[in-house]
Amino acid sequence: MDEKEKHLQRGRRDYLFKLMTSSYAEQEFDFSTYQFNHVFIVFGYTGSGKDAVIDGFLQQNRTYPFSRFVRTLTRPKRPGENEVLSGYFVEKDLFEHLKERERFFYHYEKYDGDEFGYDSVHLIFLISKGNVIMIGGGEQNLPGLMRGVKSVFDNIPITTVFINRPKEDIITGIQKRGGDPAQVEKRIQFIENEWKDRPLAHFDYFIWAENLPEGIDAFRQMAEEKLGPPKAT
Repeated sequence: MDEKEKHLQRGRRDYLFKLMTSSYAEQEFDFSTYQFNHVFIVFGYTGSGKDAVIDGFLQQNRTYPFSRFVRTLTRPKRPGENEVLSGYFVEKDLFEHLKERERFFYHYEKYDGDEFGYDSVHLIFLISKGNVIMIGGGEQNLPGLMRGVKSVFDNIPITTVFINRPKEDIITGIQKRGGDPAQVEKRIQFIENEWKDRPLAHFDYFIWAENLPEGIDAFRQMAEEKLGPPKAT
């Protein structure tokens, strides 16, 4: 990286930092000493229980400020999903437009053709309010997502979590969730071929979520261990 690129990178970082801290009226912050809120990135197979564990934790949590990061998706909404809470559902053309203009700090395409994007501005807004929980997808996304978050602000603390449950339960859940039959079959075939009880990559925490209440409790204990006593208000 030459000096011009380094200068632009520093300028971009400072600009984003000003956007984030502008929500605090009449205050000025030093980037080098600013205490960022925490980002938890949760990985696992489709149907592994990631969303159920996260939703359960957020419903029960009364201890820490948390927001759920919402991804930009090209797939159709599933039964029970809704716009904004479950995802920003967009057409392929708009997704490509956002990619070209570098709105995403990370994006990837799944084996079934669906694309997922992680919007930088959305992360900036959420992390200014509190801690953030983010779905990471499969373990192959770990390196790219870590780099992506750090490309927004390189001193954001990150904890990675992998959630899993028995293969048979995952397949049953995919079948119950429904959707386009061809896509459902692709997801089931992927699990049949690729499922392992533990990931190959290293994660900070591993949660076995065969029992949902125990999975939620494990996530709560993990959050308490990483965040410590809640800050006085």
